[in-house]
Amino acid sequence: MNILEFRSLFRKNLFSKFELNEIDFIYKNLLKSFFCFEPTVLGLNPKTNLNKTQQSKLNHALSLIKKDYPIQYITGTTKFHDIEILVNSNVLIPRPETEELVNWAIESIKDDYNIYDLCTGSGCIALALKKNNPSITLTGIDISKKAISVAKKNSQNLNLQVNWIIQDINKINTNKSSIDLIISNPPYVYPTERKNMHPRVLDYEPSIALFTPISDPIYYYRFCISFAKKSLRTGGKLFLEINPNYIDEIENLLMKSNFSNVILKRDFNGKKRMIRAEKYE
Repeated sequence: MNILEFRSLFRKNLFSKFELNEIDFIYKNLLKSFFCFEPTVLGLNPKTNLNKTQQSKLNHALSLIKKDYPIQYITGTTKFHDIEILVNSNVLIPRPETEELVNWAIESIKDDYNIYDLCTGSGCIALALKKNNPSITLTGIDISKKAISVAKKNSQNLNLQVNWIIQDINKINTNKSSIDLIISNPPYVYPTERKNMHPRVLDYEPSIALFTPISDPIYYYRFCISFAKKSLRTGGKLFLEINPNYIDEIENLLMKSNFSNVILKRDFNGKKRMIRAEKYE
């Protein structure tokens, strides 16, 4: 079977799940990731034959995609803020909204800043910030050993130095008031929101990185804000990706914790998805 015939097989099997252009994008992505075939091969050499091993690999990928398995976990990589990040089922797949959070934080970062990324996961935020400004000192913290393992591999592959710590953010120790900026995309999906989630996320991405306890929808924000209150210097900034359903609770907690200049920012979908605050004293 050649690559054009195999594309037809993908279209036939995935038409009920994706638009045609999405199917073709997925297929080209797999060809590039698996076999280093450039996207132009379909136009220039459509009769390129696939050997049995290649066909088997594509068939396996197709069977996974039909079950809603994320394409990023199949290829093992994804793009984030112009860098290629390794991902697997131990870490969340980075979202475009989080790229917007990174862009917003970059506006406040100066040379030689000391920055902490809480709930770092794959390390995508920390690594994007370090790539943008190599002079900064960055520490990424996550409770998951498996997530930190992925972050370390990303750091090595990108040749970017980040300090990685396996630790519950409620127990981490730092020099008091020594941090210039803290950023986090913590778990913020309240369990009752499961019914609105796509199986691609719900069934395969790590629940530890997605969900809050049923008892407290801003559970992880409490830890992030408490850590920032203790560890940020006066005038230091805290950037958080937030659940739009709990904006008031998060704002109130920031105000009670001696933060000022609290600013909300909408994402590309128009949702209030990010918040920035400054430590008052």
